[in-house]
Amino acid sequence: MILFDIVIGSLLFVSVVGNVILVGYARSTLTKINTVYRASEETSEIFSMIDAFREHLNGVYEMPTFYGDETLKGLLEHSKQMIEHLKKYENIYSFTQPDLEEQLSKASADLENHEEEEKTEE
Repeated sequence: MILFDIVIGSLLFVSVVGNVILVGYARSTLTKINTVYRASEETSEIFSMIDAFREHLNGVYEMPTFYGDETLKGLLEHSKQMIEHLKKYENIYSFTQPDLEEQLSKASADLENHEEEEKTEE
């Protein structure tokens, strides 16, 4: 009977220690996942902001007053290079928004259509 109590007590102790270790591991893993999720959200925001900046800059560049300005042309090239660089990290921002690039393409097309309509109205 005493041997049975020792065995059961030992198994209980091993179980408790194992559970504590597993809970600690789960917490650390969830913290890492949360960090990756936040980074993904931030990356998608940055990508959206840079794309919106590029579109705005392109709109200013197309205005008759600024058309052909070398500074704006350089800024357009720089923003395109930044977007190409960010596309390397697509797997990070696509973690939370898998259709982000499709949304940005659609928004760009809508903006171009809107600009063409404005030009035809003038």
